[in-house]
Amino acid sequence: MSVHNLNYKSQLRKLYAFNALGNISIAGAAWVLLLVSQGYSLIQVGIAETVFHLVSITCEIPSGVFADVFGRKRSLMMSCLATILSALTRAYWDSFTGVLVSIAFSALSYNFFTGSDSALAYDTLAEADRTPDYDRYISNQTIIYRIANGAATLAAGIAVMIGNTMSQLLSVLIATVQFVVVLGLRENNVITSRRHISVAQRFRSTVIESVSFMRGNRRAALLILRNCIVGAVDILLLFFLQARLPLAGVTDLLLGPLLFIMSMGGVIGARASSRVRKWKFGRLFALCLVMVVAGFMASFTSVPLVMTMGGFLAAFADDMIQIRADIELNNMIPSAQRATLISVSSFCFSAVMIVLSPLAGWVFGLQM
Repeated sequence: MSVHNLNYKSQLRKLYAFNALGNISIAGAAWVLLLVSQGYSLIQVGIAETVFHLVSITCEIPSGVFADVFGRKRSLMMSCLATILSALTRAYWDSFTGVLVSIAFSALSYNFFTGSDSALAYDTLAEADRTPDYDRYISNQTIIYRIANGAATLAAGIAVMIGNTMSQLLSVLIATVQFVVVLGLRENNVITSRRHISVAQRFRSTVIESVSFMRGNRRAALLILRNCIVGAVDILLLFFLQARLPLAGVTDLLLGPLLFIMSMGGVIGARASSRVRKWKFGRLFALCLVMVVAGFMASFTSVPLVMTMGGFLAAFADDMIQIRADIELNNMIPSAQRATLISVSSFCFSAVMIVLSPLAGWVFGLQM
C-alpha cells in the first residue's frame, strides 16, 4: 500500500472522529429538552432556532470563503472554538439573552464546519485519484452522525438530570478533543498551492468564480432548494418531538430510546441512498417530500408509537436525499471554490429554516 493511500485513509479516519465527537454532546442533542426543562416555551425555542439561522444565513457564505481562502483545516479549528464559546455562554449566562448569544456562537460553529469537512474530504480523495469513494465516505459520515447524535439523544434524560451547566462543560471537553483531532489533519493541495497569491486576490477569485458558477447552473440551484425543503421539515420535526412526546405520555425513561429509534431512520436512509443512485433527482425529491410530510402529520396523533414512526420516516427521507444531493453537488463544483459553494447550500437551508422555525413553534405550540 502506498504512502499516499495511507495518508488519505488517515485523513478520512480523523474526519470520521471529528464528526463523531461533534455529535455525541448530550447538551447539543437535547438542547430543546434542556430549554423546556428550564421553563422556556416552545415559542421561545422557535425564536432561538430562528436566531440560529439568522446568524447562519449571515455568516454561512463568508465562512465558506474563509475555508477556501485561508484553509479548510483552519475553518474546522474555528468551528471548535465557536462551540466552546457557545457552551460556556450557555453554562454561565442564565437568561434568555444568554441562550440567544449561545445559539449565535453555535451557528458560527456550524458555519465554519459546513462545507469545510466535505471539501477537505472530497479534495483529499481527488488528490489520491479516489473520488468514487466519496459516495461511501459521505454515507459513512451520515451514519456516524445519526448514531452519535442518536446515542446522545438516548442520554437526553441524563442531560436534564445532571443539569445544564454540567452538560455544557461536557461539550467544552468534547470540542477541545475535536480541536486536537483537527491539528492532525493535512490541508488540501488546492489551498496550499495558492498561498503565494495575496489574500485579496484569493478572496476576489473565490467570490467571482463562485457567483459565476451559481448563475450558470440552474440544476445545482434546484438541487439545493429541494434538499433544503426536505431537511428543514425533518429537523424541525425531530426538534419539537422532544417536547411533544412527553405530553403524549412518554416517560423520561422511554423518551431517549424513542428519539434514538427516530435517528436510526437516518441510518437506514443513508444505506438506501445507494439503491436510488440512478433515480432522477426530481422523482427522489417527490418521494422524500411525501415521507417527511407524513412524518410531520404523524406528530399530531398523540400516539407515541405513531409519532416515533413518523420521526423515523422523516429521518429516513432526509438522509437518503441528503447523500444523493451532496454527491451530485460535489461532482459539479470546482475544487478551489468547493467550500464556498457547499456553503451556498447551507445558506439556502438557513433561509428556509428562518421561515419555517417560528411557524413550526407556533403550530406545535397550539397543540400543547
